[in-house]
Amino acid sequence: MTGSSTAFFRRATLALAPAILMACASPTPGILKTTMPTASLEGFTYCTGYGCTYPWNMVIHQDEWARVSALFVEPAQSAAEERHQIALAVGEIERIVGPKANTVDDEAGATVLAFRSTQGQLDCIDESHNTTVFLNFMQRDGFFKWHTIGPVALRGKVIDRWFHNTAVVIENETGASYVIDSWFGLNGDPADVLPLDLWMNGWHPDGFVNGVTREMIEKAASGPNAVE
Repeated sequence: MTGSSTAFFRRATLALAPAILMACASPTPGILKTTMPTASLEGFTYCTGYGCTYPWNMVIHQDEWARVSALFVEPAQSAAEERHQIALAVGEIERIVGPKANTVDDEAGATVLAFRSTQGQLDCIDESHNTTVFLNFMQRDGFFKWHTIGPVALRGKVIDRWFHNTAVVIENETGASYVIDSWFGLNGDPADVLPLDLWMNGWHPDGFVNGVTREMIEKAASGPNAVE
């Protein structure tokens, strides 16, 4: 990226800062403290709408859960293989619940921001909450051999990078932590899995700048009328 391009994206992302921070500034553990104790496949809180503004009382039926358990029928032969299974399982659960919660069209990252209704969309608080709930269901059913669920991770300071939350698993043998981050993908995509240390240093997929797609930045920089 050229110097002029870098300056453009910096100005654009700073202009979007209030909306982005509104989306992911609050940590997830407080919501989980309320929702997790009673969560089961027969009834659990599925967060949507940025910061769990639109919570759904969600049910996953046994025939639907069978689609998830099928991913673990063949026991993982390594921790890395199990993390791949987990990533696929998170995407599969999103495909199950998406039609029920009207989140099938949930966009990647924070491309929606606060410029239009966030109903049917998920920010990183929603994603990290929901993914942690999914992981707990998997762990309760004995799907994990190589991992244990870790505490939700939070990164970001206003002066250096945007706030972001993610679910975490801990590798039992090594104690290494890995993020299970479903925020950067579309509804139903496998979650991104990578070492927590790398994630904490600001990792994001190609095409994102501080959690926002370059396309969204360009639209916002063109003026409010350019944002759909």
